[in-house]
Amino acid sequence: MTEAEAIAKIHSVYPSGKKEGLTNMREIMSRLGNPQAAVPMVHVAGTNGKGSCCAMIERVLREAGYTTGLYTSPYIERYNERIRIGGVPIAGDKLAALVERVWPAVEDCRAKGIRITEFELGTALAFTAFAQEKVDIAVIEVGLGGRLDPTNIIHPLVSVITEVGMDHMHFLGDTIEEIALEKAGIMKRGVPVVLGRQEKAAHRVLLAAAKGLGIPVLDPDAENVRETSRDVTFDVRMPDEMIKNLTVSLRGRHQAENACAALGALHVLRQRGFAIPTEAVRRGMADVRWPGRLESFGHILLDGAHNDPGVRALCAYCDAWLPREKTVLLTGMMADKDVAQMAKRLSTRVRCVVTTRPDLPRAMDADELAQAFAQHGLKTVAVPEPREALAQARAMAGPEGTVLVAGSLYLIGAVRALLRQEKEFADVI
Repeated sequence: MTEAEAIAKIHSVYPSGKKEGLTNMREIMSRLGNPQAAVPMVHVAGTNGKGSCCAMIERVLREAGYTTGLYTSPYIERYNERIRIGGVPIAGDKLAALVERVWPAVEDCRAKGIRITEFELGTALAFTAFAQEKVDIAVIEVGLGGRLDPTNIIHPLVSVITEVGMDHMHFLGDTIEEIALEKAGIMKRGVPVVLGRQEKAAHRVLLAAAKGLGIPVLDPDAENVRETSRDVTFDVRMPDEMIKNLTVSLRGRHQAENACAALGALHVLRQRGFAIPTEAVRRGMADVRWPGRLESFGHILLDGAHNDPGVRALCAYCDAWLPREKTVLLTGMMADKDVAQMAKRLSTRVRCVVTTRPDLPRAMDADELAQAFAQHGLKTVAVPEPREALAQARAMAGPEGTVLVAGSLYLIGAVRALLRQEKEFADVI
Protein backbone atom coordinates (compact mmCIF):
# COMPACT_ATOMS: atom_id res chain seq x y z
CA MET A 1 0.00 0.00 0.00
CA THR A 2 1.31 3.46 -0.90
CA GLU A 3 0.92 6.60 1.18
CA ALA A 4 -1.66 7.95 -1.28
CA GLU A 5 -3.64 4.70 -1.13
CA ALA A 6 -3.54 4.77 2.66
CA ILE A 7 -4.87 8.32 2.84
CA ALA A 8 -7.57 7.45 0.30
CA LYS A 9 -8.63 4.57 2.55
CA ILE A 10 -8.77 6.87 5.57
CA HIS A 11 -10.99 9.29 3.67
CA SER A 12 -13.16 6.46 2.36
CA VAL A 13 -14.81 5.65 5.69
CA TYR A 14 -17.83 7.47 7.03
CA PRO A 15 -17.20 11.15 7.78
CA SER A 16 -19.57 10.78 10.72
CA GLY A 17 -21.71 8.06 12.17
CA LYS A 18 -24.20 7.05 14.82
CA LYS A 19 -22.84 7.74 18.27
CA GLU A 20 -23.49 5.23 21.03
CA GLY A 21 -21.28 6.83 23.63
CA LEU A 22 -17.76 5.58 22.98
CA THR A 23 -18.88 2.14 21.81
CA ASN A 24 -17.43 2.45 18.31
CA MET A 25 -14.02 3.44 19.60
CA ARG A 26 -13.94 0.71 22.21
CA GLU A 27 -14.93 -1.87 19.60
CA ILE A 28 -12.13 -1.04 17.18
CA MET A 29 -9.50 -0.62 19.88
CA SER A 30 -10.38 -3.94 21.49
CA ARG A 31 -9.75 -5.61 18.13
CA LEU A 32 -6.32 -3.94 18.07
CA GLY A 33 -5.41 -5.06 21.58
CA ASN A 34 -6.05 -1.67 23.22
CA PRO A 35 -2.61 -0.20 22.44
CA GLN A 36 -3.62 3.10 24.05
CA ALA A 37 -3.39 1.43 27.46
CA ALA A 38 0.33 0.86 26.96
CA VAL A 39 1.26 4.55 26.57
CA PRO A 40 1.25 7.29 29.27
CA MET A 41 -0.86 10.16 27.93
CA VAL A 42 -1.88 13.78 28.45
CA HIS A 43 -5.41 14.69 27.34
CA VAL A 44 -6.22 18.26 26.24
CA ALA A 45 -9.69 19.68 25.51
CA GLY A 46 -10.99 23.23 25.02
CA THR A 47 -12.56 25.49 22.43
CA ASN A 48 -9.47 27.54 21.71
CA GLY A 49 -5.79 27.13 22.46
CA LYS A 50 -5.75 23.37 22.89
CA GLY A 51 -3.52 22.81 19.86
CA SER A 52 -1.00 25.41 21.03
CA CYS A 53 -1.11 23.95 24.54
CA CYS A 54 -0.45 20.45 23.17
CA ALA A 55 2.48 21.75 21.13
CA MET A 56 4.00 23.40 24.20
CA ILE A 57 3.68 20.30 26.38
CA GLU A 58 5.14 18.08 23.67
CA ARG A 59 8.05 20.42 22.93
CA VAL A 60 9.07 20.70 26.58
CA LEU A 61 8.86 16.93 27.07
CA ARG A 62 11.07 16.44 24.04
CA GLU A 63 13.52 19.00 25.40
CA ALA A 64 13.56 17.02 28.66
CA GLY A 65 14.75 13.98 26.71
CA TYR A 66 11.54 12.02 26.21
CA THR A 67 10.36 10.37 23.00
CA THR A 68 6.96 11.91 22.37
CA GLY A 69 3.80 11.24 20.45
CA LEU A 70 1.45 14.08 19.45
CA TYR A 71 -2.05 13.66 18.03
CA THR A 72 -3.88 16.78 16.85
CA SER A 73 -6.58 17.83 14.40
CA PRO A 74 -7.29 19.10 11.88
CA TYR A 75 -4.15 18.98 9.79
CA ILE A 76 -3.01 22.12 8.01
CA GLU A 77 -1.57 20.75 4.76
CA ARG A 78 -1.01 16.97 4.99
CA TYR A 79 -2.85 14.26 6.87
CA ASN A 80 0.49 13.00 8.26
CA GLU A 81 0.72 16.11 10.47
CA ARG A 82 -1.96 14.71 12.76
CA ILE A 83 0.35 11.97 14.04
CA ARG A 84 3.78 13.17 15.13
CA ILE A 85 6.56 11.17 16.74
CA GLY A 86 9.46 13.09 18.22
CA GLY A 87 7.93 16.26 16.78
CA VAL A 88 8.02 14.95 13.19
CA PRO A 89 4.90 14.08 11.14
CA ILE A 90 4.63 10.35 10.53
CA ALA A 91 6.42 9.21 7.37
CA GLY A 92 4.30 8.12 4.41
CA ASP A 93 5.51 4.51 4.43
CA LYS A 94 4.81 4.20 8.16
CA LEU A 95 1.34 5.65 7.71
CA ALA A 96 0.67 3.13 4.96
CA ALA A 97 1.86 0.27 7.19
CA LEU A 98 -0.37 1.54 9.99
CA VAL A 99 -3.44 1.57 7.77
CA GLU A 100 -2.66 -1.99 6.67
CA ARG A 101 -2.37 -2.97 10.33
CA VAL A 102 -5.61 -1.30 11.44
CA TRP A 103 -7.82 -1.86 8.38
CA PRO A 104 -8.85 -5.47 9.22
CA ALA A 105 -10.32 -4.15 12.49
CA VAL A 106 -12.32 -1.57 10.51
CA GLU A 107 -13.64 -4.32 8.23
CA ASP A 108 -14.49 -6.57 11.16
CA CYS A 109 -16.44 -3.75 12.80
CA ARG A 110 -18.23 -3.04 9.53
CA ALA A 111 -19.24 -6.70 9.21
CA LYS A 112 -20.94 -6.42 12.59
CA GLY A 113 -22.78 -3.22 11.67
CA ILE A 114 -20.39 -0.85 13.45
CA ARG A 115 -19.67 2.17 11.26
CA ILE A 116 -16.22 3.47 12.19
CA THR A 117 -15.89 7.17 11.31
CA GLU A 118 -12.88 8.89 9.80
CA PHE A 119 -11.95 10.57 13.08
CA GLU A 120 -12.30 7.29 14.98
CA LEU A 121 -10.03 5.61 12.44
CA GLY A 122 -7.49 8.43 12.69
CA THR A 123 -7.49 8.15 16.47
CA ALA A 124 -7.00 4.38 16.27
CA LEU A 125 -4.07 4.91 13.91
CA ALA A 126 -2.45 7.37 16.31
CA PHE A 127 -2.85 5.17 19.37
CA THR A 128 -1.46 2.19 17.44
CA ALA A 129 1.49 4.21 16.14
CA PHE A 130 2.45 5.49 19.59
CA ALA A 131 2.38 1.99 21.05
CA GLN A 132 4.38 0.52 18.16
CA GLU A 133 7.00 3.25 18.41
CA LYS A 134 7.14 2.80 22.19
CA VAL A 135 6.97 6.52 22.86
CA ASP A 136 7.60 7.58 26.45
CA ILE A 137 4.48 9.74 26.53
CA ALA A 138 1.83 11.00 24.10
CA VAL A 139 -0.10 14.28 24.08
CA ILE A 140 -3.63 13.85 22.77
CA GLU A 141 -5.85 16.69 21.55
CA VAL A 142 -9.60 16.23 21.76
CA GLY A 143 -11.29 16.52 18.36
CA LEU A 144 -14.71 17.91 19.35
CA GLY A 145 -16.21 18.47 22.78
CA GLY A 146 -14.83 15.90 25.17
CA ARG A 147 -17.38 13.57 26.74
CA LEU A 148 -18.17 11.68 23.52
CA ASP A 149 -14.97 12.41 21.63
CA PRO A 150 -13.23 9.23 20.38
CA THR A 151 -10.05 10.21 22.24
CA ASN A 152 -11.94 9.95 25.53
CA ILE A 153 -11.33 6.21 25.89
CA ILE A 154 -7.89 6.94 27.33
CA HIS A 155 -7.04 7.17 31.04
CA PRO A 156 -4.41 9.93 31.05
CA LEU A 157 -1.93 11.05 33.66
CA VAL A 158 -3.41 14.55 33.54
CA SER A 159 -6.35 16.26 31.83
CA VAL A 160 -6.22 19.85 30.56
CA ILE A 161 -9.10 22.12 29.55
CA THR A 162 -8.12 25.35 27.81
CA GLU A 163 -10.52 28.24 27.17
CA VAL A 164 -14.14 27.17 26.68
CA GLY A 165 -16.14 29.31 24.25
CA MET A 166 -19.16 29.29 21.98
CA ASP A 167 -18.43 27.01 19.03
CA HIS A 168 -19.94 23.83 17.54
CA MET A 169 -23.21 24.67 19.34
CA HIS A 170 -25.20 22.28 17.13
CA PHE A 171 -23.18 19.43 18.70
CA LEU A 172 -22.30 20.66 22.17
CA GLY A 173 -25.12 22.93 23.39
CA ASP A 174 -26.44 26.47 23.16
CA THR A 175 -24.93 27.91 26.36
CA ILE A 176 -21.42 28.24 27.70
CA GLU A 177 -22.46 26.05 30.64
CA GLU A 178 -23.62 23.22 28.38
CA ILE A 179 -20.44 23.38 26.32
CA ALA A 180 -18.26 23.45 29.45
CA LEU A 181 -20.06 20.35 30.74
CA GLU A 182 -19.21 18.50 27.51
CA LYS A 183 -15.55 19.52 27.86
CA ALA A 184 -15.61 18.44 31.52
CA GLY A 185 -16.45 14.96 30.26
CA ILE A 186 -12.71 14.24 29.85
CA MET A 187 -12.21 14.50 33.61
CA LYS A 188 -11.70 11.14 35.34
CA ARG A 189 -11.44 9.99 38.94
CA GLY A 190 -7.87 9.94 40.13
CA VAL A 191 -6.64 12.21 37.32
CA PRO A 192 -5.75 15.83 38.18
CA VAL A 193 -7.19 18.48 35.86
CA VAL A 194 -5.56 21.74 34.75
CA LEU A 195 -7.75 24.67 33.69
CA GLY A 196 -6.77 27.45 31.34
CA ARG A 197 -8.33 30.89 31.74
CA GLN A 198 -12.12 30.59 31.64
CA GLU A 199 -15.21 32.77 31.61
CA LYS A 200 -16.86 32.73 35.05
CA ALA A 201 -19.82 30.60 33.95
CA ALA A 202 -17.58 27.96 32.35
CA HIS A 203 -15.22 28.04 35.33
CA ARG A 204 -18.05 27.29 37.76
CA VAL A 205 -19.15 24.28 35.73
CA LEU A 206 -15.62 22.89 35.43
CA LEU A 207 -14.87 23.33 39.13
CA ALA A 208 -18.15 21.65 40.08
CA ALA A 209 -17.37 18.71 37.80
CA ALA A 210 -13.91 18.31 39.33
CA LYS A 211 -15.34 18.54 42.86
CA GLY A 212 -17.89 15.87 42.01
CA LEU A 213 -15.07 13.53 41.02
CA GLY A 214 -12.91 14.47 43.98
CA ILE A 215 -9.92 15.39 41.80
CA PRO A 216 -7.37 18.18 42.31
CA VAL A 217 -7.54 21.28 40.13
CA LEU A 218 -4.60 23.39 39.02
CA ASP A 219 -5.50 26.86 37.79
CA PRO A 220 -2.26 28.81 37.19
CA ASP A 221 -2.39 32.40 35.91
CA ALA A 222 0.16 34.44 33.98
CA GLU A 223 1.50 37.52 35.75
CA ASN A 224 3.43 40.51 34.48
CA VAL A 225 2.77 39.65 30.81
CA ARG A 226 5.04 41.44 28.31
CA GLU A 227 4.32 41.05 24.64
CA THR A 228 6.35 41.79 21.53
CA SER A 229 5.22 41.31 17.94
CA ARG A 230 7.04 37.94 17.89
CA ASP A 231 6.62 36.36 21.34
CA VAL A 232 5.29 36.76 24.86
CA THR A 233 7.10 36.75 28.23
CA PHE A 234 5.49 36.35 31.66
CA ASP A 235 5.85 35.15 35.23
CA VAL A 236 3.84 32.29 36.73
CA ARG A 237 3.52 30.93 40.25
CA MET A 238 3.40 27.13 40.27
CA PRO A 239 2.84 24.94 43.36
CA ASP A 240 6.54 24.04 43.54
CA GLU A 241 8.25 27.16 42.16
CA MET A 242 7.92 30.70 40.86
CA ILE A 243 8.99 30.90 37.22
CA LYS A 244 10.00 34.39 36.14
CA ASN A 245 10.63 35.77 32.67
CA LEU A 246 9.41 32.70 30.78
CA THR A 247 9.30 33.38 27.04
CA VAL A 248 7.00 31.55 24.63
CA SER A 249 7.87 31.78 20.94
CA LEU A 250 4.24 32.03 19.82
CA ARG A 251 2.62 35.37 19.11
CA GLY A 252 -0.20 36.93 21.13
CA ARG A 253 -0.91 37.60 24.81
CA HIS A 254 -3.35 34.69 24.85
CA GLN A 255 -0.41 32.31 24.44
CA ALA A 256 0.69 33.17 27.98
CA GLU A 257 -2.56 31.64 29.25
CA ASN A 258 -2.16 28.59 27.02
CA ALA A 259 1.38 28.24 28.36
CA CYS A 260 0.11 28.33 31.95
CA ALA A 261 -2.21 25.41 31.17
CA ALA A 262 0.73 23.54 29.64
CA LEU A 263 2.87 24.30 32.70
CA GLY A 264 0.15 22.92 34.94
CA ALA A 265 0.20 19.66 32.99
CA LEU A 266 3.99 19.50 33.19
CA HIS A 267 3.80 20.04 36.96
CA VAL A 268 1.49 17.03 37.32
CA LEU A 269 3.82 14.95 35.15
CA ARG A 270 6.68 15.86 37.46
CA GLN A 271 4.60 14.59 40.37
CA ARG A 272 4.03 11.39 38.40
CA GLY A 273 7.76 10.78 38.07
CA PHE A 274 8.77 12.56 34.86
CA ALA A 275 12.05 14.46 35.13
CA ILE A 276 11.36 17.87 33.62
CA PRO A 277 13.99 20.44 34.65
CA THR A 278 13.03 24.11 34.63
CA GLU A 279 15.72 24.72 32.01
CA ALA A 280 14.01 22.20 29.72
CA VAL A 281 10.78 24.16 30.25
CA ARG A 282 12.51 27.40 29.29
CA ARG A 283 14.18 25.92 26.20
CA GLY A 284 11.07 24.12 25.02
CA MET A 285 8.78 27.12 25.43
CA ALA A 286 11.28 29.38 23.68
CA ASP A 287 11.45 27.01 20.70
CA VAL A 288 7.85 25.81 20.31
CA ARG A 289 6.32 26.11 16.84
CA TRP A 290 2.71 25.66 15.81
CA PRO A 291 1.81 26.23 12.13
CA GLY A 292 -1.00 28.59 11.23
CA ARG A 293 -1.27 30.37 14.56
CA LEU A 294 -0.09 33.94 14.00
CA GLU A 295 2.57 32.43 11.77
CA SER A 296 4.62 34.87 9.73
CA PHE A 297 5.63 34.48 6.08
CA GLY A 298 7.32 37.81 5.45
CA HIS A 299 4.55 40.40 5.18
CA ILE A 300 1.86 37.70 5.36
CA LEU A 301 0.47 36.60 8.72
CA LEU A 302 -1.55 33.38 8.97
CA ASP A 303 -3.93 32.76 11.86
CA GLY A 304 -6.41 29.92 12.25
CA ALA A 305 -9.01 31.96 14.18
CA HIS A 306 -12.38 30.57 13.09
CA ASN A 307 -14.74 31.33 15.98
CA ASP A 308 -15.49 34.33 18.17
CA PRO A 309 -13.02 33.56 21.01
CA GLY A 310 -10.25 32.98 18.47
CA VAL A 311 -11.07 36.17 16.59
CA ARG A 312 -11.07 38.16 19.84
CA ALA A 313 -7.54 36.95 20.56
CA LEU A 314 -6.50 37.78 17.00
CA CYS A 315 -8.02 41.27 17.28
CA ALA A 316 -6.05 41.92 20.47
CA TYR A 317 -2.86 41.13 18.56
CA CYS A 318 -3.97 43.36 15.67
CA ASP A 319 -4.65 46.24 18.06
CA ALA A 320 -1.15 45.94 19.48
CA TRP A 321 0.94 45.30 16.36
CA LEU A 322 -0.91 45.73 13.04
CA PRO A 323 -1.82 49.30 11.99
CA ARG A 324 -5.30 49.18 10.48
CA GLU A 325 -4.43 51.41 7.53
CA LYS A 326 -1.68 48.99 6.46
CA THR A 327 -3.57 45.70 6.95
CA VAL A 328 -5.50 43.78 4.27
CA LEU A 329 -7.60 40.81 5.36
CA LEU A 330 -7.75 37.69 3.20
CA THR A 331 -10.53 35.50 4.54
CA GLY A 332 -12.64 32.45 3.84
CA MET A 333 -15.05 31.00 6.38
CA MET A 334 -17.29 28.01 6.95
CA ALA A 335 -20.98 28.79 6.53
CA ASP A 336 -21.88 27.12 9.86
CA LYS A 337 -19.76 29.59 11.87
CA ASP A 338 -20.86 32.91 13.39
CA VAL A 339 -19.73 34.78 10.31
CA ALA A 340 -21.58 38.00 11.15
CA GLN A 341 -19.91 38.37 14.55
CA MET A 342 -16.44 37.57 13.23
CA ALA A 343 -16.88 40.02 10.34
CA LYS A 344 -18.01 42.72 12.76
CA ARG A 345 -14.90 42.31 14.92
CA LEU A 346 -12.37 42.02 12.09
CA SER A 347 -13.82 44.90 10.06
CA THR A 348 -12.59 47.45 12.60
CA ARG A 349 -9.00 46.14 12.37
CA VAL A 350 -8.35 46.15 8.62
CA ARG A 351 -8.38 48.62 5.74
CA CYS A 352 -9.98 46.32 3.16
CA VAL A 353 -10.93 42.69 2.59
CA VAL A 354 -10.45 39.98 -0.03
CA THR A 355 -12.87 37.09 0.39
CA THR A 356 -12.35 33.63 -1.07
CA ARG A 357 -13.73 30.10 -0.74
CA PRO A 358 -11.73 27.20 0.73
CA ASP A 359 -12.23 23.94 -1.18
CA LEU A 360 -14.74 22.42 1.22
CA PRO A 361 -18.51 21.81 0.92
CA ARG A 362 -19.15 23.70 4.20
CA ALA A 363 -17.37 26.83 2.96
CA MET A 364 -19.32 30.04 2.41
CA ASP A 365 -19.35 31.48 -1.11
CA ALA A 366 -16.89 34.33 -1.54
CA ASP A 367 -19.60 36.74 -2.71
CA GLU A 368 -21.83 36.03 0.29
CA LEU A 369 -18.90 36.46 2.67
CA ALA A 370 -17.98 39.73 0.97
CA GLN A 371 -21.44 41.08 1.76
CA ALA A 372 -20.92 40.39 5.47
CA PHE A 373 -17.88 42.70 5.44
CA ALA A 374 -19.18 45.28 2.96
CA GLN A 375 -22.06 46.16 5.28
CA HIS A 376 -19.46 47.58 7.68
CA GLY A 377 -18.32 50.06 5.02
CA LEU A 378 -15.16 48.24 3.98
CA LYS A 379 -13.84 47.95 0.47
CA THR A 380 -14.34 44.25 -0.25
CA VAL A 381 -13.33 42.14 -3.24
CA ALA A 382 -14.57 38.58 -3.79
CA VAL A 383 -12.04 36.26 -5.48
CA PRO A 384 -13.28 32.64 -5.25
CA GLU A 385 -10.00 30.88 -6.10
CA PRO A 386 -7.49 31.06 -3.17
CA ARG A 387 -4.35 31.44 -5.33
CA GLU A 388 -5.83 34.42 -7.16
CA ALA A 389 -7.20 35.81 -3.90
CA LEU A 390 -3.73 35.71 -2.33
CA ALA A 391 -2.27 37.58 -5.30
CA GLN A 392 -5.06 40.18 -5.06
CA ALA A 393 -4.53 40.68 -1.32
CA ARG A 394 -0.78 41.13 -1.82
CA ALA A 395 -1.35 43.69 -4.52
CA MET A 396 -3.78 45.63 -2.33
CA ALA A 397 -1.40 45.56 0.65
CA GLY A 398 1.64 46.68 -1.33
CA PRO A 399 5.25 46.28 -0.17
CA GLU A 400 4.68 48.19 3.09
CA GLY A 401 1.44 46.53 4.12
CA THR A 402 0.50 43.27 5.84
CA VAL A 403 -1.80 40.56 4.51
CA LEU A 404 -3.66 38.95 7.41
CA VAL A 405 -5.08 35.54 6.48
CA ALA A 406 -7.76 34.30 8.89
CA GLY A 407 -11.22 32.78 9.19
CA SER A 408 -10.61 29.06 8.69
CA LEU A 409 -7.85 26.53 9.25
CA TYR A 410 -8.76 25.08 5.85
CA LEU A 411 -7.97 28.43 4.24
CA ILE A 412 -4.74 28.65 6.24
CA GLY A 413 -3.72 25.24 4.90
CA ALA A 414 -4.38 26.25 1.30
CA VAL A 415 -2.51 29.57 1.57
CA ARG A 416 0.37 28.03 3.52
CA ALA A 417 0.85 25.41 0.79
CA LEU A 418 0.92 28.16 -1.84
CA LEU A 419 3.49 30.18 0.09
CA ARG A 420 5.78 27.21 0.62
CA GLN A 421 5.99 26.81 -3.15
CA GLU A 422 7.84 30.13 -3.25
CA LYS A 423 11.64 30.07 -3.08
CA GLU A 424 11.76 32.41 -0.08
CA PHE A 425 9.70 29.97 2.04
CA ALA A 426 10.72 26.64 0.53
CA ASP A 427 12.50 25.52 3.72
CA VAL A 428 9.55 26.17 6.04
CA ILE A 429 8.22 22.92 7.50
